[in-house]
Amino acid sequence: MKRWILGGMGALALGGAAFFWFAPYNIAASVPHLPGVGEVLHQYLRNAVRVRAGRVEVPEHVDLDDPALIRLGAGHFATGCQTCHGAPGIARNPVVEGMRPEPPMLTSEDFEPKEFWWIARHGFKYTGMPSWPGAGREDEPWALAAFLSRYDSFDRAGYEDAAFGRAGGYESDGVRFGGLPGAIPQELGCARCHGEDGLGRDGTAPKLAGQSAEWLELVLGAYAKGHRESGFMEPLAKPLSAETRAGIAARYAGMSGEWQGRALPFGDAERGRALAQRGDEHEDIASCASCHEGGDDGLSPRRADTPRIAGQDGYWLVNWLRLYRDGPVPEAPRAPLMQAAARNLSDEDIADLAAYYAMLGGG
Repeated sequence: MKRWILGGMGALALGGAAFFWFAPYNIAASVPHLPGVGEVLHQYLRNAVRVRAGRVEVPEHVDLDDPALIRLGAGHFATGCQTCHGAPGIARNPVVEGMRPEPPMLTSEDFEPKEFWWIARHGFKYTGMPSWPGAGREDEPWALAAFLSRYDSFDRAGYEDAAFGRAGGYESDGVRFGGLPGAIPQELGCARCHGEDGLGRDGTAPKLAGQSAEWLELVLGAYAKGHRESGFMEPLAKPLSAETRAGIAARYAGMSGEWQGRALPFGDAERGRALAQRGDEHEDIASCASCHEGGDDGLSPRRADTPRIAGQDGYWLVNWLRLYRDGPVPEAPRAPLMQAAARNLSDEDIADLAAYYAMLGGG
């Protein structure tokens, strides 16, 4: 019996080695799988997604029904996913039809929202489906989950309006060439999320209008060099020259800073005001106002290399504070100050600060 067992193990090892070295299974994308192989692999993929996404929780501040979050997901889908997967009313690029597995046209019924998040966040091995570009940004893929969960409700015109703020937007050079420099560098590359007026398209993205050119140029440079993680911003900023980044910063800095934020449906703004103004010595929490308030209008920061947060939307304020508290912390000159200020904030503190700063503004 021992000899039979050892002989069988040896035969298996020898057969496995022969299969490995002589590679009889054809891996060419031009050749279909043997019957049943593709179906088994696809079902395993779905099982793997279901099991892992089952442990995912939707963050309290993420509203998957929020039109702004859906618009943000549509905008990223248009420039990051559409080539392979097509879009409502828009066919896939013919090149991807030669891939195996072939990237599918999507529907809202394919996966649950948490499963869409997991796929966007982690991708798949051996398929060409990448993981999220901002490796540590767990918050960002929820925008894609929100959009894909509503995918079937869009026709082409509605999709383009959601993604770019105008029907027919996909035909523009600003989209087809990834928002690269042109006559107006940010025509749709930046404006599809931040708006042509820099006011963030009603919560789709942070407000940039009236921020200092120094701050905007600093942040664009950090995204371009990989010092600040974001699956939305890194792919757009990296190809831009320093001159183009400076031009974009100057343009948004010259826009009107008359904003008003949208608060989240939770958070105590009055407690947030007290925490922002005085900090909390017992919990070793610094005052936010010491850096972010004090300008001539009472809303702007004291220094040009510090962003204005008064009047930003609560959703973005929560994301940023959690980013500095939990990471990944940007590699920027003053980022360690924010990391130190945020490290002892509780979720309640963050919600209250976001409620306070969202209600400030000059709109």
